[in-house]
Amino acid sequence: MTCELSITPWKCPFCVGGIEPSKDGQSRERCIHCSGTGLTDDPCGPAERAPRPPGVMRTPCGDCAYRPGSPELEANGVQLPDDEPFYCHQGLPVSAFGAYTPVATFRGLPLGAMVCAGWWAIKTGEALPDRPYREIPITENEAGKLWGRAPETGQEGPTP
Repeated sequence: MTCELSITPWKCPFCVGGIEPSKDGQSRERCIHCSGTGLTDDPCGPAERAPRPPGVMRTPCGDCAYRPGSPELEANGVQLPDDEPFYCHQGLPVSAFGAYTPVATFRGLPLGAMVCAGWWAIKTGEALPDRPYREIPITENEAGKLWGRAPETGQEGPTP
């Protein structure tokens, strides 16, 4: 089973929620421009943006692959997919090899992972993040070096 990615970032300008209003207001037909979905990728003129789907990050994270200066962009985008969604690593566990690894997948998709806001911006023509990439610690030891240990662990943090 192959699934083709389809992104429809615009509200259909010819209908209301997939239904074409009639002049008398009584009869309703399914919109032929958007096939009754109310969304389109070809608005044929000015159109309102569709709401961002709930599975897409609201804003790019500090170490988003699509921020200027990110390792992914520095490598000429070698690690960034063109034809499939790119998922945000926030909240994904890190394997022993240092790779972000989802706990569960279904048909190759990581369950619980959100689509990257930077990837979504590229695919929908939104503005890319302008603030540069910054390294965010991913392991407990790296976080401890920068911010100190949590008081409940009994270990001291850095001295001021």
